[in-house]
Amino acid sequence: MARSSKQAFNLQETLNTDLKKIPGFVHRVSEKIFALTGKKEEAFHVKLSLEEALSNAMRHGNKLKPGAKVIVKIKASPKMILLDVHDEGKGFDSRGLSDPTNRENLRSPSGRGVFLMRKLMDKVEFYDGGSGVRIRKKF
Repeated sequence: MARSSKQAFNLQETLNTDLKKIPGFVHRVSEKIFALTGKKEEAFHVKLSLEEALSNAMRHGNKLKPGAKVIVKIKASPKMILLDVHDEGKGFDSRGLSDPTNRENLRSPSGRGVFLMRKLMDKVEFYDGGSGVRIRKKF
């Protein structure tokens, strides 16, 4: 199967808060990243990071309220991707996140999303009081 030409793309989409919408959206984006870069591992890193950002926005930001929205903006080129995910929640202080690798947190059912994003991507920065996150990765 031939890959599409390596064209940069911009995408902006507003998602309703519905966890079932995440897999399809993330799959579409990761396919575009793979077509753009030709790198499976890079596309997987973007996929996992976007999935975590969207899940956090819907679960923690929007508290799973059905009418709440999440705005996703993506700018991608063969050299870099910038993801921006913003929810309608009150935000949070990212400095207060506990380290999921500490012994006392190993059995915690949550707390790994931001950790994974920081490990897989080059830069993770929260803004607007923590209700938005910008994530960057260079290819």
